[in-house]
Amino acid sequence: MGIVSDRLVAGTARITVIHNVGPGTREENFLAAYPQTGHFRLSGVF
Repeated sequence: MGIVSDRLVAGTARITVIHNVGPGTREENFLAAYPQTGHFRLSGVF
């Protein structure tokens, strides 16, 4: 699980994801690393 960033992977049109899988928080091309199991959008006030 992660948060979609507004940055692109260098040289591509893919977006990066901020996640904490592994050693600490990272921003990288995470969407292609694992199979997609769902698409969720949060709305409203928290």
